[in-house]
Amino acid sequence: MVNDEQRFALHSITNPTNLSFDRYAYSRYKYGDSNQAKQFGQELCTGFLEKYHDFLLSSNQQFIAISSPRGLIPPAAYYIFQTFLEKLNRFLQLNGRPSVLEHTIQRMGTIAEDYSLLSSYERFDHLIHERYSIDKQPLTNKFLLFVDDIRITGKKNKISSIQLKNKTQLDLLLFFFCVLSFFFSGMHETNIVRLLKTSQIYNLRLFIYYAQLINDQIPSSFEYELNRCAVENLQQLLTIIHNPLSSFQINTRVLKEILRSNLSELDQFLQSINTDLMSQIYHACLACNYQTIPIFNDSLHYLHHCLQQRENIHNIS
Repeated sequence: MVNDEQRFALHSITNPTNLSFDRYAYSRYKYGDSNQAKQFGQELCTGFLEKYHDFLLSSNQQFIAISSPRGLIPPAAYYIFQTFLEKLNRFLQLNGRPSVLEHTIQRMGTIAEDYSLLSSYERFDHLIHERYSIDKQPLTNKFLLFVDDIRITGKKNKISSIQLKNKTQLDLLLFFFCVLSFFFSGMHETNIVRLLKTSQIYNLRLFIYYAQLINDQIPSSFEYELNRCAVENLQQLLTIIHNPLSSFQINTRVLKEILRSNLSELDQFLQSINTDLMSQIYHACLACNYQTIPIFNDSLHYLHHCLQQRENIHNIS
């Protein structure tokens, strides 16, 4: 039996120093190791099938799977989602059930900061202004499966009157809705629930995570430490890119990491990758509209300059 806001998580995090999964593998996955993403997707679907086997085969509704919100360039979680969906569809087809359909929540805009570095208040503030879009027509009479990598809330911080001072009445209403929601769900989940309500989408749904943090005494900065434990700089990112066993895939986290670096580190990084990858990175940044974010301008201009130089050399030769 699945209720309106039930969640499934393969791993539960109660102690940040004692995880039931490999933290370094998780960090590599966040920075483009698509083979690790496939492994996580397989594990997640295996655990999901063990718990929901009977429900999946007895439901009278078709399922629609939706990954975490994204633009043209996906976040790392999309690569877990792909493998999860492939394995789930194999199971359903072998049992004579309709395939799961894929649907997308479009993210409208982005920020330069790493979400995992933001305080609880800063996350709330960004959450208020985050805008998503979804086409509701294909969802009619479908059961929704929302798949993401991790659900994090983190330790609850007090919010001062100064922080609320410059907000409009509408902002305050949204703010307190988000605060209450955030204490009981993760940031993306809160935004998705808000999107469903405003879009008048009342389908039954299930949120599916590879891991969730269930100890609210652990600060939200834990997510940053988890994401970065294997990749602290561009030099360590290169170990994933050049490892044939990783099957590197560009994602939004990788792009932001590159653009946030100083020009010296960026130059060393660019000298260590081939022209094709440099071109893919540059055009992926444009697809994300990162040229509209001032803090990225210097790095993006330098990336473009290096790409032009490299292409000119190739044209001459």
